[in-house]
Amino acid sequence: MFEKEQKSILSESIELKVYPDTIKIDGDLLSFKGKDLETHQTRLVKYRLEDEKEKEFFTTNWRTLVIQGEFEEQEVEGIRNLNGFDYAHYLEITNVSSQIKLTHIKDMEKEKVPLYQLNWKLKELRRVCIVHNQKQFGKLTQNYMNSLLFGFQDNTPENYQQTWKKLGVAHLFSLSGMHIYFFLTFFDYILLRLSICRDKVFKLNLLFTFILVSLTGLGPGMVRAGLQHVIKRLNQRFEWILSPLDCWSIALFINCLFSPYVLLTVGGQLTYYLTFLIIVIMPIIEKIENVFYQGIFFNILLSALSLPLIWYYFYEWNVLSFIINLILGPILFIVIMPLLLFSFAASFVLINNHFIWLEKILIIFQSIGNKTNELTLFKQVVGKLPLWLLILLVLSQLFILIEWEKRKCWFSRKVLVLGSLTILVPFFKYLNPYGTLAIVDIGQGDSIFLQLPFHQGNYLLDTGGALGFDVEEWQKRSDKRDADYTIIPFLKSVGVKKLDTVFISHAHEDHFGDLDRIGESIDVKSICYGPGSYEQSNFRKYLALPQFERTNKKAVTNRNSWQKKGINLDCLYPIETGDGQNNDSLVMMLGIQDKKILLTGDLEKEGEIDLMNQNDVDLKADILKAGHHGSNTSSQPDFLDKVSPEIVVISCGKNNRYNHPSKETLDNFSDISTTVYRTDLNGMVYFKWSTFSNSFSKPFIMK
Repeated sequence: MFEKEQKSILSESIELKVYPDTIKIDGDLLSFKGKDLETHQTRLVKYRLEDEKEKEFFTTNWRTLVIQGEFEEQEVEGIRNLNGFDYAHYLEITNVSSQIKLTHIKDMEKEKVPLYQLNWKLKELRRVCIVHNQKQFGKLTQNYMNSLLFGFQDNTPENYQQTWKKLGVAHLFSLSGMHIYFFLTFFDYILLRLSICRDKVFKLNLLFTFILVSLTGLGPGMVRAGLQHVIKRLNQRFEWILSPLDCWSIALFINCLFSPYVLLTVGGQLTYYLTFLIIVIMPIIEKIENVFYQGIFFNILLSALSLPLIWYYFYEWNVLSFIINLILGPILFIVIMPLLLFSFAASFVLINNHFIWLEKILIIFQSIGNKTNELTLFKQVVGKLPLWLLILLVLSQLFILIEWEKRKCWFSRKVLVLGSLTILVPFFKYLNPYGTLAIVDIGQGDSIFLQLPFHQGNYLLDTGGALGFDVEEWQKRSDKRDADYTIIPFLKSVGVKKLDTVFISHAHEDHFGDLDRIGESIDVKSICYGPGSYEQSNFRKYLALPQFERTNKKAVTNRNSWQKKGINLDCLYPIETGDGQNNDSLVMMLGIQDKKILLTGDLEKEGEIDLMNQNDVDLKADILKAGHHGSNTSSQPDFLDKVSPEIVVISCGKNNRYNHPSKETLDNFSDISTTVYRTDLNGMVYFKWSTFSNSFSKPFIMK
């Protein structure tokens, strides 16, 4: 996500054997996993494609490649923001030793894989199917087909799973491996209809299970489903008298033997927890005599019981997910799955024009999900649950299930008390007595977040963003931005569904460039900016976007101030309409309890002089957010003497191209004996305070 800012720490020649089914192409960016033929370790490789011809080769290639070239090993980051994604840990638990950048290909050849190397043969076969789907089907159809049939997710904008994840029904798709049962049941049905004896069907089924799990990418859900199915069939065949829970436990044990980290992954936890719940609730469901009501109660109960994990990892859910589960499940398994399977088989004899109807069906299906997602009234952003609360919820749910299995009464006092815990969780964030001020690490840019105690207000000063560059059509990558990995997940992790005000310091893309993306994910009540910024067309077009149609928009100057629940926010600058550039930045003095925090945007020397020349302005502050990312054009000695901060925070990207912060500026800070924190070195820097005390915390850092 900070690809342009990652530091190369190793440059050498290396030989890699490419796993063909891991090849992904996003515009001019190629990524794949490969086996280092010297160390036998798995590496994640990134490569910038040179031209369309090279892109076409990798797009259509299904053979195993051996590549020799120049590589630079890249530093992989851990958690840089509160509740952030630990990418380094993710690579470790998925058995990837390092991430490297391929700078030059010296030699590349297709390797003929012998038949006895079944693992590599199956990877090639999976890649054949993926490439075939890309040629034969429309964008959305190939996305559904590659994901559901082959467990392959690319980086295209048509990636449908983001929609269903937001609705809280991703478990119906490949995440839980439920579709594996569909294929195995269908396979058995076909063989029995062909009058093949049950003994041969049993053996063929085991073989097909192995091939199917391999073709679907060996994800946690696929492996779990395959293992459980094999154990269940062996149990039936040899009359081992194993209970469903025994089969589940054995599958988990075997999986952990070969993949010790499986339960450290989100997919592993979800797939095993969901199937455990299914086993536990089935005896309860069977007490209901009406089959129709059984199905309804099963879906509602499974959705409710899965909420703690969904809240813990994804921070949000949609109340409509209960209804969507009831409708989507039958449609998926009775309509969508058979259509995809039939179309895939038929695509080997029919040309792609015959499948336009399938694309239209999936577009309608997907649009329903998209429209449902837009119903923000039903969307709940819970935030990241404390671990103790997650454990308490899970134990409470298990206790309720045990009570239901023992008793005929559905609503005993204990059940009602424990069940209310789940219902009240979305309101847990309103009990948090602590406020937060965070300088978010969004790379080379600015974004400062303020949350009041008891969730009584959420404010954002600048959004971060990056400059866009014109490229050829074949080079255009998916519309993923740093905000999708940094500021947006952080905001949702602290329970932000609505931002009361977004302040934009000035009209530079590294300060407002991700405003549109934030507006797509989070409601924005009002946007405040300097009058000079509004004169800039690049900023003005953001304000006209559909997501801000109902947003209050206001230009502010040094005559504006805000008071809210124990905080004061005074705008000190600009004095008059400027040009929306660095020296026209909003300068804000934030007062929290007895602390003053000066936020200066990208204000440079000229602006600092103008600010100091205002006789009625007291610039003394306890904390200074340094101007212009620590550039030598800002934070001049005279200005620092006026502010006299105890703490300075610099927001800048790691190894940025501008070499921010400058040595001159750091020397200026050293001269006034202040403590300096930097987002490039420390990650997010944040402070806490409470309404119950006058204490304002020392800074917390991520590194």
